[in-house]
Formats: sequence, C-alpha cells, structure tokens
Amino acid sequence: MRQIKAAIEHLYKGQLECAITLAAAGEGQLPESTVEYLFRLLRRLRPQEDFNLFINWLKHPSGPDKATISEFEAVLIIARAIQKFVAAYEASCREFNEFSDWAVAQGHMPRPIIEPRYPTAKKPTTAR
Repeated sequence: MRQIKAAIEHLYKGQLECAITLAAAGEGQLPESTVEYLFRLLRRLRPQEDFNLFINWLKHPSGPDKATISEFEAVLIIARAIQKFVAAYEASCREFNEFSDWAVAQGHMPRPIIEPRYPTAKKPTTAR
C-alpha cells in the first residue's frame, strides 16, 4: 500500500517516472485474486496492446532513448495498482479514494476506480 500511496504523491508533484515505477512495483507485489480488476480487463479487451510498455522502458535499458510519458499513463498504472489492491484485500484507504475522485475530476477516468464494476466484486471498506 505504501508504494501505491507514494506513487500518488509523486504523480501530484508531476514526477511521472517515479509514480509509474512505484505503482508498478506495488501492483507486482500484490497477490492475485479471483476478482477481475483493471489490468485483467485491459488485457482481455485489448490483448494486442502492451500495457507495460512504459513500465518496462523505465526498468530496462532497451527501447528508445527518449519517450514522452503523459499524466494519463501514470494515472492508468496507479489505477491498475489500486484496483488490484482492492480486489486482493477488499479494502481501500483515504488516499485511494481521493485519487479516484481526482482522476475523475481531471477527466482521466470516466467514473471512480474503486467502485465495484464487476458482478463478483464486493464494495470495499476503508482500511485504516
């Protein structure tokens, strides 16, 4: 949870590379669950897309020398991590809820990312 919270703070500061790296690390540390969450949905709907392109570019010395990372890309990766956390633990926190509201207000997400959208999802409770 700390990595995802830190990713959110870096995003708000405009430090997109840090935000993406921390969110991806947090997402990778989370256990799998049976609930469908954003990354699974993206892979199912667009199997030809590489949704880890920027993550891998930041981690490995391959690919182009330069890339333009948008705020939306960082938001999407943080949203993936948050949704995987909520799916795994059926819990959220104030920072995740505030980020969700911010992402909607900024036009990055069409609706809150924490609300359940899938029939198997349960409404998360707020963790302390």
